[in-house]
Amino acid sequence: MRTYSFFSIVILLLFAVNSQAGILDKIISYKDNIINLITDKNIKSNIYAGGSNSNYLDVYYDKDDINNKKEVVIHIHGGAWIAGSKNQNSKIGSLLQSEGYVAVLPNYVLYPQGKIEEMVNDVYQSILWTYNNISKYGGDNKKIILSGHSAGAHLIALTVIKSFLKMENLNNKYLSPLPELKKLVLFNGPYDFDDYDALAQFLKKSNVDNGIVETFITKVFSSDDVSPTDILRTLKSNSITSFGVPVMTFFYCDKDKMVRESSANNFIDELRRVSPNTIVKYIFNEGNNFEHSTLIDGARSDIRS
Repeated sequence: MRTYSFFSIVILLLFAVNSQAGILDKIISYKDNIINLITDKNIKSNIYAGGSNSNYLDVYYDKDDINNKKEVVIHIHGGAWIAGSKNQNSKIGSLLQSEGYVAVLPNYVLYPQGKIEEMVNDVYQSILWTYNNISKYGGDNKKIILSGHSAGAHLIALTVIKSFLKMENLNNKYLSPLPELKKLVLFNGPYDFDDYDALAQFLKKSNVDNGIVETFITKVFSSDDVSPTDILRTLKSNSITSFGVPVMTFFYCDKDKMVRESSANNFIDELRRVSPNTIVKYIFNEGNNFEHSTLIDGARSDIRS
């Protein structure tokens, strides 16, 4: 019987991390995730979900128990829209599966192969694939949680809002509303791109080469509707009952030098103004030296010990 909620797993992860995570820790974390990906027997790997040629996903599930339907977590990786992979979060998938969830970890197209619209479409297709197919893996498609870190958190928020509002996204096509979701859990995401210097700082600290930062920003963020905060600013107060998800939870930490806290705060303010019925939760961790990627990169303890 499962005794942990999704937020309990977040706390479990927090206590498992090394709060001084650096380059060496990231290398160790990546190695551990790849080993886990190879050795975990409860993974169905590289399922094509539609969209771009990058949009393959892994499902972490209990192969011996697919009749009892479980809550589902779709986790979208970060990487400044230019890097990252589902493989780097393999231990998160296994952790969720071991705690009684079915976990879905997708890839999505990255720059320069795609811009924000293509990334949104991949995330959108991954959610639809999960809704339509997850019951075969023991998942309950009426209990889907979306989770994302950094750029992944941004893409989740943008996808949910654009689809609910039936906005144009790719190739002059309009998104249809997604099926009802249970909640969003967003870690250290950038949502507001009005501050060029802040965005440039985020990209540089994400190891995007200084020489291409300006080009990257111009090409990737030149399209309309890349900021969920800006989209909400166009809507009237108290005009949306729900964006198709009743609960949105934001996580931020005091030592995050890559994404300014104001980015989350501005988005939260607009959410509460436009959709006061949406339950918005904010978890702020301070005093533990947690940095931008501590939660994700540091989750490397042996979850089966």
